[in-house]
Parts: sequence; C-alpha cells; structure tokens
Amino acid sequence: MLISFFLPLNGWGTDPSTSIVVPKIVKFADVKLSLTCRTRKRIQEKVDQLTKYKRGFNQILERTNLFFPLIEKTLVEENVPDDFKFQALHESMLVGDAVSHTNDVGFWQINKVAALELKLSIDHLIDERMHLIQSTKAAARFLKIHNNYFNSWLGALLAYNRGRVGVAKIFPKKYYGAKVVQLDDKTDDYIVSVIATKLAFQKMAGKNQHAKLKLFVYTQGHNGQKLQDIAAHLSIEEKLLFEHNRWLRTSVIPHNTNCALVVPFTHNHPNIYSFTTLRIPKPSSDVLLQDKKNEVDVKPKKIQQTYSVDYEKFLKHNTTFPQITPLKDPRSTRLIKANGILAVVAKSGDTIDHLSKLVNVPINKFLLINDIDKTHTPIPDTVYYYSAKATKAGVHYHVVSPGEDLWRIAQRYGIKKSALWEKNRMKPICPLEAGRILWLRFLRPHTIPVEYKFKAC
Repeated sequence: MLISFFLPLNGWGTDPSTSIVVPKIVKFADVKLSLTCRTRKRIQEKVDQLTKYKRGFNQILERTNLFFPLIEKTLVEENVPDDFKFQALHESMLVGDAVSHTNDVGFWQINKVAALELKLSIDHLIDERMHLIQSTKAAARFLKIHNNYFNSWLGALLAYNRGRVGVAKIFPKKYYGAKVVQLDDKTDDYIVSVIATKLAFQKMAGKNQHAKLKLFVYTQGHNGQKLQDIAAHLSIEEKLLFEHNRWLRTSVIPHNTNCALVVPFTHNHPNIYSFTTLRIPKPSSDVLLQDKKNEVDVKPKKIQQTYSVDYEKFLKHNTTFPQITPLKDPRSTRLIKANGILAVVAKSGDTIDHLSKLVNVPINKFLLINDIDKTHTPIPDTVYYYSAKATKAGVHYHVVSPGEDLWRIAQRYGIKKSALWEKNRMKPICPLEAGRILWLRFLRPHTIPVEYKFKAC
C-alpha cells in the first residue's frame, strides 16, 4: 500500500520535477522492462505525483539517506537485488511504525499472519515488523521463495502484493524466467507503482548522509537493559533512541529477542567513531527480574496450579478427527468432506499434480491451501483439501503425539498452519514436543503458560 505523506506546500532542497521522464526501457532487478506508450503514461502520472511537492519529496529523500544504507546492506546479505529497496519505499515511505487500513505494519507493511509465517515475532513486548533489519530479512525471505517459484523477481514482486495464487492467475507463463518483459495495459498497478517509485527517487535516494543522524547497529549486551540506561550510557536522548526502536513495546529489552538495537548518533557525537568498541554494562539484578516477569516464554514451562485450565473437561469429549463425510462425486470415491471442507484422500503413488487435476484445482492454489510446496510427496491415507481451510478447529485442544508435526495436526483438523502458530504463540522454528496441549479454537492468553498432558519420551 502506498502511504501518502505529501503536503501541498512550497518547499526547499532538491527539485526533481524538471528532470524525470519515464524512458522506454527500465531495468528492475535482473529484468529489462519494455514499456508501451500507455504504460509509460501510467508510470509518468505516478512519478509526477510522487515528485509534485518539493517539501514532501525532500522529507522522504532524507529518510532514504538514513535508512537505505541498512536496507541495502541487508538485501546484499540476503542475496536479493538492490532494487527491492524501492518496494519498501513504496510500501511505507520508510515510516517504521506505519499501519495501513488493512492493519499491515512496518517498513515493509506486513500483516500478522504473513509475519508469523516469515518467522517474525509479535507479542506484547515486541513487533519485529517495525524493526528495520528484521523486517527486511523477512521480506527478503518471501521474495526469494517466490522468485524460486516463478523464476522471476518480477513475479516475486507481484506476489508480495497479491499472493502466489493471485499471481499465478495473472502472470503469463512466458514471463517465468524471462529477462525481457513488456509492460502493457494489463500490467498490474502494483508493478507500475513500484517502478514509478524507483524512477522518482533512484537518482538521489540514499546518495547523501542524513542531515542530522547516522544509524548504527548494536547486538551485544543490550538484552535485559532499560532504554533509559542505554541512552544515558551512550549519551543520547532516550526519546531519540525510542524513536528508532519502535519495535519495542516495553522500556526494557526482552532477554529472548534476537533484534539488534538501532542506535542513532548525531554526526558530531563524541562516541560516533568509538561506538563499535563501546560495551553497555550489564544490567542490575532488579532490572533483569523486572523484565523476566514481563517477557513471553520461549521455552515451554509446566503450568502452575494458579493458572490451571480444566483441559480434561474438553479432551475427554474429543471426537475422532478428521470428521469424514462421503461425497457422491462421479469423479472418484476419494472425494470427501473433511471437517466440513472439500477434500481428497491421498493413496500410494499419488503426485501433487495428479491430486490437483483430480479435484480440478490449479496446482499453485492446491499447494497454497495445503501449506505445502512442489517438493511435497503425498502421504497415503492423508486428507488434502481443495477449498480453503478454516482458522479454528471444531474442538478446543489437541495433545501432540510422539513424532507428530504441526502440518499433520493442521491437516487433521482442517485449519491453517499459520493459525496454529498464532493461537499457540509459537514461532515457526519452535520445536513441537510430545504431550504439549495445543489450542485450536482460541488464542492462548499470554498469562497461561504452555502445559503438557504427559511427559515426552
């Protein structure tokens, strides 16, 4: 989503409006884009809008001078083309705590479900969507996955906005792997907007130092610290330190976060050249204790009696899942309803391609619905869905069996894997231990720790 911060005011600084003319050929990532006359006109209109008000343009340009160096460095480390920095610029205009009307958040405007799938942490202490580096790494992971799928960075760009299934419907097969692509009247407006953002800013964005600040990344010794104490130690304003670390929802940096601290120094600050050798002192024990009371558990703990939930009341009435209802479909007796959702039962020798053709659903949509990729081999007697899975199950809880993984549980109850992550406050990388009680209908309150039905073997 393009967020507009332009004001109809006469401004100061660089005047871009007299020099930017959309060319016939534009390069984005490793793709050469040939523009038709009408497409050039579409892009030109957006470029003119972006550069119309000098004051607003220069305010955004200053943000690129501050944030682009860290975004560029992260994209290089993630092996993603540098041009994607203009996608972040388009998404948020580099306002780190921007929230859209659809509740997309941060520099890259990521929604909550996508954030969990991309291994970003969101809880009452932190929101990594607002962290410049972590959100850029997450966006890079998404783009690389979809570049591998479409064999096209242009396809990956569009998938960021429309999703894989949506792109598969409108992105021509001839563009998969193509190094030259023509943009015409049918080209999606999202691509047009990102290209316009690149053309509007590329000559000047991130080319100069910020007027006042330079950002540094600090990764050692800050966990458990109060922002107030860190600011005092580094001789910077606490308000300024908080301004550039809005991913924090608390005044104490949690022990379990892997986020680096973004430290803003003025250009004449005495510590600017010795920053990498500065060591923030260890916090006092009372700060550590205070923080531990507030932080989210990373390692599951046995539930205390005072927080007890009567799981047995629900578990003893658990019915067998998936709940199967036969369909009278002439195509195959394997076509059923599982948990009220259209599904097919796999058998030995099946392939994803065969199953998707059997249910007459495009293979990309079939993969997306079932939270799998092309390398997945169908498991005999397992249910695969061909209409959208739910966000909650028909029962409240599930006890993890030895060897059981999150995907199998999601398939068993007909719910999205991302919904399981969210309801149980789990990171995708968290191990799933036998005996753990998973919440299937509601979000587990953060005041109720993880509980086990029996000990893992």
